[in-house]
Amino acid sequence: MKVSIIRDVKTPTRGTPGSAGIDFYIPNSLKDIGVSGNCEVRSFSGNPYLAIAPHGDALIPSGVKVQVPEGWALIAFNKSGVAVKKGLSVGACVIDEDYQGEIHLHLTNRTQSEITLNAGDKITQFVLLPYSKEGITVVPLEELYETTSARGEGGFGSTGGK
Repeated sequence: MKVSIIRDVKTPTRGTPGSAGIDFYIPNSLKDIGVSGNCEVRSFSGNPYLAIAPHGDALIPSGVKVQVPEGWALIAFNKSGVAVKKGLSVGACVIDEDYQGEIHLHLTNRTQSEITLNAGDKITQFVLLPYSKEGITVVPLEELYETTSARGEGGFGSTGGK
């Protein structure tokens, strides 16, 4: 996958050779990055940081553009440590093959406290996944399924055992 770095930011990396996720980082310079949502750039002792309000969200420019290969999508996922330790979840997850703009990182603060992020923090991961381009055909309900599955119309928890 080809990438271009358009801001002062660390190039996306894989944590290990066996990592499926490609780690993305907060830009090194928070000045004028144009964040939006319930967040703001602040400074303490001359060091800028990003503050996300309790139950707020942030849309952070990543400084990265990608060329997603045809037939593939780049999907954002939580970094487990960030999700567990900081209480942040990733939203707005799909980067389509025909998107050519800067990737933005959408984060939601699930906690009752303000969360702070520093320039250069590893914050989210993306996985490059193939997808089907099969068309969508509307059919009558009686033609939708050829057979009834064991699960049928069972909803949440219907596959669990007792």
